Amino acid sequence: MRKARGIGSALAVLVVLAHGVPSGSAEAKEPKHEPKQRIAPAGKSYAWNFQADTLGLPPAHAMVFGGNWQVLEDSTGVADSASVADSLAGGAAVPTARHLSQLETEDGVGDHYLTFTRPRLGDMDASVRFRIRSGEIDPSAGLMFQMDPKGTSGYLVRVSGKSGELAFHYLLLGKRRDVKFAKIPELTPGTWHTLAVQRRRSLLRVFYDGKETMMVRDDRFSDGTVGVWTEDDSRVDFA
Repeated sequence: MRKARGIGSALAVLVVLAHGVPSGSAEAKEPKHEPKQRIAPAGKSYAWNFQADTLGLPPAHAMVFGGNWQVLEDSTGVADSASVADSLAGGAAVPTARHLSQLETEDGVGDHYLTFTRPRLGDMDASVRFRIRSGEIDPSAGLMFQMDPKGTSGYLVRVSGKSGELAFHYLLLGKRRDVKFAKIPELTPGTWHTLAVQRRRSLLRVFYDGKETMMVRDDRFSDGTVGVWTEDDSRVDFA
């Protein structure tokens, strides 16, 4: 993954920079008898590189909704700069880069996704790198954000190899609804791309390979967690 506003590292799977609580969000309106994870403070950054996770299993602090999600080693790269620095300081070997893969292709399920249970974010910048390895029905990969604690409601931006489009959706109780579409260049299997979103109150901007591709105004969801998405028989690496 590319650096996000000077944070993270070249091979972190997901990088997020929090910008605090959106004005007028539900944060100040929640009843005290319903405790909820606090929204991450403004300026706080997060990056996932999976060096502490068990190979062959989903990452820690994540919920899986269909599919076969595994943390795998990537022999083509090296780990993030922080892990490399720690290893060199301790005299250990430089760790191999890791990525998150969705490997299921034959379960007949339309959507496979994974959401992280923390942090909870309001206004934010988030980005993820992905590589679609295969997919006959609709090679697809996406970035989820502002997801609720149950993982059933929030926003999704995804690329569709079948239609050659970038799509903006929202999920409500597990049902996906269309919001906006934009054409993108043809996807080539095995090629790395980047999806990124920027949230400032009700203004949502979507970037594909560093270029702003879409702008949406929507305030259905004011905060939540992030995640990644694949569709149908797509095999996708997030790294």
